[in-house]
Amino acid sequence: MLKCVVMREKRIVLLHGWGAGTEKLTPLLKEFEKRNWQVYLAKLPGFDFSAPKYAWGVDDYSKYINEKAKRIFGNNNFFVFGHSFGGRIAIKMAIINPMLLKGLILCSVGGISRGYKIVRLFFYLLAKTGKIFLIIPPLALIWRKLLYKLAGEHDYEKSQGVMREVFKKVVSEDLKPYVSLINIPTLILWGKLDRVTPVKDAYFINKKVNVSKIIIFNNLGHRLPYEKPEEVAKEIDKWSKSLS
Repeated sequence: MLKCVVMREKRIVLLHGWGAGTEKLTPLLKEFEKRNWQVYLAKLPGFDFSAPKYAWGVDDYSKYINEKAKRIFGNNNFFVFGHSFGGRIAIKMAIINPMLLKGLILCSVGGISRGYKIVRLFFYLLAKTGKIFLIIPPLALIWRKLLYKLAGEHDYEKSQGVMREVFKKVVSEDLKPYVSLINIPTLILWGKLDRVTPVKDAYFINKKVNVSKIIIFNNLGHRLPYEKPEEVAKEIDKWSKSLS
């Protein structure tokens, strides 16, 4: 008796945000599998398993995922979905090796409007004040927590070891200049109420990328793919079919 083998022509890489893990995007993975997609839910060094030996930047993560995806999908093209930090990686993947990608999905991506100059100033002040208050540790702790709150860099506060250096390297890179270099079909998904990555960034990307479509979810914020996996998968599936 012959077995019928279903060949999945739709392939996608899923990349989660900073401070999250693969479990956050597992519901989204299941929604894609219902729609007959082959999914690679990427485990990132420093999140689902051990941290890299040195401070990786966005380029390092992008090259790492490109190689992993090639092993899984072979020479077949695939889509890449990136949320927040994962979106930074996805942007670089689209630039470093665009021939591998069939399309790019950017969801509440970081690195666009939060200017690297402000971030660098934050870390400069953090380093300087740390030295000043070193002789009075309680004051140093209070001042650092105040800086974290003012700068919105709670992810840095929670990071440890080499991952703190990775975080500094990642968030200090301004991705705005790279957006206009994207030359593959791009779907932009954003929550209108996003306070981490403002919705104006979605419109900026849409304006700069020639072949792009934007979908704004009115009553949602930064946790869009975690809270509405079915809707996200549905929109991506519909958009992918329009490219055929």
